[in-house]
Amino acid sequence: MRFILAAALAALPLLTAGASAQMSERDLAIIGRALNFVEGGQPGQRVVALIYDDAGQAEAEALNVAMASGYSARDITMVSRMVPASEAASSLSGVDAAILLGGVSGGTPAIAQAAGSNGVMTVSANMGCVTSGQCVLGVQSAPAVRIVVSQSAASAASVSFATAFAMMIEQI
Repeated sequence: MRFILAAALAALPLLTAGASAQMSERDLAIIGRALNFVEGGQPGQRVVALIYDDAGQAEAEALNVAMASGYSARDITMVSRMVPASEAASSLSGVDAAILLGGVSGGTPAIAQAAGSNGVMTVSANMGCVTSGQCVLGVQSAPAVRIVVSQSAASAASVSFATAFAMMIEQI
């Protein structure tokens, strides 16, 4: 019985690796720190698009509330912009990062292309978005912090990180 339980627990990460996870305020802190390491970035305000569909609207609204008066992370302050998924491809101008929520957390070619054209760092808690090359950054804060960067997505969006950040992340 102990062996079966241990095997089931060991397989759990494999079963949930591609599943959509919800962003938390702790994830926001990680995203803020990552934005501090983007090369060429200056201290100050960063606009973060919260891209959502019907399934992610409540999550987007919760993050929007958390960022209502600006969310400070070291040298930057993140301010949110709610963006319905249907408008994402045309709404990324002037955005520094885009967090994909709900059903779009796995990424879409249209959002990835728009983000790349606008130099936007796309972020998801769904690691499948990163492994498919549709998100630059994958963030998980529970049970342990995990930060994954897609080199192909970062290159497509012209996003590069300081060397110090590269030592703290997984690159694929």
